[in-house]
Amino acid sequence: MRAMYWIAGSVAVIAFVTAASVGLADKPPLDARVGGVLVGDQSMDAIYLTRDLNGDGDASDLNEAIVYYQDPNDNTNDVATIFQSVDGRIFYGNPGTDGVFWLQDLNHDCDAADPGEFGPWFTNANAEGYTLTAPNGVWQGDDGAVYIYNAGTTSTPVDAIYRTVDLNNDGDANDDGEATLWMDVQNLMTSSAGFELVFMGNAAYWADSMGGGSDAIMRAKDEDGDGEIKSDEFNIFIDESSGFGVGIFSALATDGTSLYVIDLSGTPQVLFKLTDLNDSGTIDDASEVEAVWDETHLPAGYGFSSTFGIAIGPNHEIMMTSNGSDTGDTDNLVRLVDLNGDGDYLDDGETIIWAEGNGDATFVERARAVEYILSSPGDLNGDGVVDLADLSILLASYNLCEGDVGYIVAADLDGDGCVGLSDLSILLAHYGDTCP
Repeated sequence: MRAMYWIAGSVAVIAFVTAASVGLADKPPLDARVGGVLVGDQSMDAIYLTRDLNGDGDASDLNEAIVYYQDPNDNTNDVATIFQSVDGRIFYGNPGTDGVFWLQDLNHDCDAADPGEFGPWFTNANAEGYTLTAPNGVWQGDDGAVYIYNAGTTSTPVDAIYRTVDLNNDGDANDDGEATLWMDVQNLMTSSAGFELVFMGNAAYWADSMGGGSDAIMRAKDEDGDGEIKSDEFNIFIDESSGFGVGIFSALATDGTSLYVIDLSGTPQVLFKLTDLNDSGTIDDASEVEAVWDETHLPAGYGFSSTFGIAIGPNHEIMMTSNGSDTGDTDNLVRLVDLNGDGDYLDDGETIIWAEGNGDATFVERARAVEYILSSPGDLNGDGVVDLADLSILLASYNLCEGDVGYIVAADLDGDGCVGLSDLSILLAHYGDTCP
């Protein structure tokens, strides 16, 4: 099933793989996500595709930020979370219209605006009668199901994590038996207000403001495999009273081993890396907490405001939203790159303004959700063109397999763990393709 991802979207027949199928779990490898960064902008009512086409490190130049999808029914008026699945589909939660929707660029024109490229995944029209007022987090678990964190005040249940699957292959999870209540948060926790949801293995984590209590990152794991979280299957992973100096906000990301969270409570604001080194299910030692960036490293003239979104991409670079205002230059996307490979982003040149608001109602205005995505088939460097540069990348890794020195995961187009004739054939089939 993993091989299906690398060519997902190349042919329409695999556009909708059953979400319950084994092998669709988790995100694509970090280094394969060279297709750019999707950004949900709450003021522009759209999802943008941002790319560095000229290699200058940012997406601030002509045509480097384009509308990827803008829904005619306002289903992009409040994008809170974006997630790309292993099969290539993109899921996003939109509290403004109470739903989770899917996108997929099947014709590789760098948008998902064409017929058959977008639709509802899970909405208030679902057969189980669950309601969504704030689908703040979306992730695909090890079992292939799409998990949705709903934080609500008028929904049923009020706060919940739903497990959703497409059993009849019609492209949504709204039909009988396709949604279950994985965690009844409102009855298991005394107070909750959850935001971004991520998984590491089969354990779920989410940022939670705890309804005014001590903000925390929560952890839940279905230990007995019965499909629902019970009172002894979740815990506080870390909270603000832990003594490690970590403040929690809504943004949360993972590289598969560690969690990344931005602390907005103090000055300067700090990006923390949290790693459960002793596999205890909690952060219980200072060695498990590392400050990897702070706002003092912003280029001169730029500020930093509320960060609702963090994403991790190729070469372990990080994208963060600064959901602020034009006043004070805090309406930005901030890119972090680990140039010297020391595991942090504290050195000169490692903080870059990816895109910035300019005060005239153009992108960026209120960026909230971000996600690194896959490129079109064969576009190994993400510049929008399948050409000699991409062929050279593939040939440099030809006959190499995962674990070999020089293996390039982006060149493994069929996802079988090796770069070979099949991958070359896929690239040549798309040679000359361009993405505006």
